[in-house]
Amino acid sequence: MQQPAMPNWWVSGGPLLWSVKSAPLPATLTTFTPGSPSATSGAGGALGIPGTIVLSPDHLGYDPFVGGRVAVGRWLADQRFGLEAEGFILGSRSTSFSAASDGTVPLRVPFVNVPPGAGFPLGSSSFVLADPAFAAGGQSISSSLRFWGVEGNGLYRAYSGPEVSVSVLAGFRYIDLRENLSIASSETLLPPSPLASFTGTDSFSTKNQFFGAQLGVKAERQFGAFDGAVVAKVALGDNYQTVSVNGSSLVVGNAFGIPPGLTPGGIFAQTTNMGQQTRNQFTVVPEAQLELGYRASNGIRLFIGYDVLYLSNVVRPGNQIDTTLNFTGNPAINGPGATLTGAPRPGPLFNGSSFWAQGVQFGASYAF
Repeated sequence: MQQPAMPNWWVSGGPLLWSVKSAPLPATLTTFTPGSPSATSGAGGALGIPGTIVLSPDHLGYDPFVGGRVAVGRWLADQRFGLEAEGFILGSRSTSFSAASDGTVPLRVPFVNVPPGAGFPLGSSSFVLADPAFAAGGQSISSSLRFWGVEGNGLYRAYSGPEVSVSVLAGFRYIDLRENLSIASSETLLPPSPLASFTGTDSFSTKNQFFGAQLGVKAERQFGAFDGAVVAKVALGDNYQTVSVNGSSLVVGNAFGIPPGLTPGGIFAQTTNMGQQTRNQFTVVPEAQLELGYRASNGIRLFIGYDVLYLSNVVRPGNQIDTTLNFTGNPAINGPGATLTGAPRPGPLFNGSSFWAQGVQFGASYAF
């Protein structure tokens, strides 16, 4: 932000320290208490049965992101009209969850099973990863996020007084939000069974590319060498959304009755939902900024500010996981030549949700 002054040009920039809305996740890992209905139902760890305990988090939180923002602008000859370009970027950050058992603690992947069942109980069911005297296993989940944007605005100085100025802005905005989610679930048979293992990997990626027209207002007030500024703006436009799903299963050994090897489809990502889907979605992007500054000599200004940015509709990886499954067509579970029978689940999803980012910025500007 720049207090109107006699110099025509200004540049500003500084580091960002922002937090973002956590990544959603359905229940992907459970256990159960011994002797409970979940333990004796034949579908231990299935959701909705007393005794089932969900181990996986419902959201994956990120540590604060470090990034940066830069801006450059110019008032035209009459100092009433101007142009400004601005951009920000948050460095990519990852978060994860993992749990493993040597077999002493049961671990399950819960899902809803559809007819004909593929060897699992119908309805609320579960996939074994670890079980006493049978198998050891676990699950690891990793999620990553990258967020950046640019904008260009025309400025009109609607009011200019000795201490207060108000400018109206209008322009174009682009925002890019990309996320990746990977779930690896493994099961290894315990002795005296022959050595054999199964690993299912599910990958969900989303991309949001927002293009929109923007309007806003910027108000500034001078207090001697100090100043304060408020910016409110809103962009309306199209969010081009992409969802990509991929999965694979690796079988080692022959104890499962399945030939060893790598086959397409994991647990939550199978041939029925694997691939890439796109759509266009109307999205609203409001943003508010508060800033306090100190004007040093020679056109240099130091500032600290707070920013909050909101997107009304985005796609995020965890929301695209269909937990209703049909394993009849999965060759790693039902063997080579497995043919899908029944409903084609999991299905491709396009579930939207909101997203926000907020935090502080420190920086300096120079007017000349």
